[in-house]
Amino acid sequence: MKNIVALSFVLLMTTGACSQEKLPANMKPYMDIISPTGLSSTLHFLASDNFEGRLAGTKYERLAAEYLASCYEWMEIPPAKYNGDDKNPIENYFQPFHFIRNQKNESSQNVIAFIEGSDPKLKKEAVILIAHYDHLGKDTSHTGDQIFNGAADDGSGTVALLHIAKSFAEAKKNGMGPKRSILFLHTGAEEAGVKGSTYYVNYDPIWPLEETAAVINMDGVGGFDQANLPGNTNYVYLLHADSTSAHLFEKVKQLNSSAGINLDLLYPKNAARFRSDNEPFEAHLIPAIYFSSGLTEHYHKVSDEASTIDYGHMAKVVKLVFSLSWELSNLTKNESKFNRALYKKSGQYYCRPCGCGKDNIVFEKAGVCDACNMQLFPMWVKTSK
Repeated sequence: MKNIVALSFVLLMTTGACSQEKLPANMKPYMDIISPTGLSSTLHFLASDNFEGRLAGTKYERLAAEYLASCYEWMEIPPAKYNGDDKNPIENYFQPFHFIRNQKNESSQNVIAFIEGSDPKLKKEAVILIAHYDHLGKDTSHTGDQIFNGAADDGSGTVALLHIAKSFAEAKKNGMGPKRSILFLHTGAEEAGVKGSTYYVNYDPIWPLEETAAVINMDGVGGFDQANLPGNTNYVYLLHADSTSAHLFEKVKQLNSSAGINLDLLYPKNAARFRSDNEPFEAHLIPAIYFSSGLTEHYHKVSDEASTIDYGHMAKVVKLVFSLSWELSNLTKNESKFNRALYKKSGQYYCRPCGCGKDNIVFEKAGVCDACNMQLFPMWVKTSK
């Protein structure tokens, strides 16, 4: 473990340096800290055999969590919530939870770090950035390679989140910290059915949901969807709910052009398969947007290795996410036209459409769908206010 923690410092230091003089209120110097070389170094480590595929509930997922927490500790980005552990400070970054897999109780943890906003009023609101760090582990029945390293899914999002945090930490050191607070949320057990984000939203929202300005999720921001976009290596998929999050999509379009990133902003043909950690937040009417490069030819295969990633493309996607995070955390006014306060839960629940056969059924109690084991979402009604 000591060798792995020590490597975290070396890998993140490859991101480059930012000028120490006071800079104008723009994001470019900090966006440019994010580099293909830095992303590659960190992802080659996180998606290495050292972590044996980061299966939720195993010591290898825990080892990955400890690595992430150590990175934040080294970057001097504090945990979002102090758990009272002074002997082992990285424990304070963990939000432990339990989940059921194959009728067995398993343990996992989210890893949460926090940069407090600089504005006395706006810092009460938070922008949450999410990526899941677990994957599928190891299958000893395979001949040859047995480890599902999960480089694209979602080592890429995990590494992106670390490097975005590094840029914000540098900005704060230079007196350019965000006006709103930012939570960096690495979720566990996503592959088991978005368990980490569901636990955060339903049982322990460290930041009040009503004060959460926006959620940005990254799941699979490395690799290409050659099956649906043959030959296109300059795009990113964006998924969002028009009713709550149209302003986020418009902001991405604006930044994609003004920051000179110029990716094709697309919507996937197979959107029903894009189930990820933004969903529990969307279920509570919180504005959210999901960045992905899609289901690559290596999706959920042992061939999902760090060597398959185009890091020039990945850096462009990560810079676009950083620019959106910067804008949302510094806007003096929330641009959302959706008023969450006008809605209330009806007391009924539904399964997010997934083709499991119970998509149109109304459930009278909270819980999980008995067909797909995914968390049921609350139904909302508009009040008369």
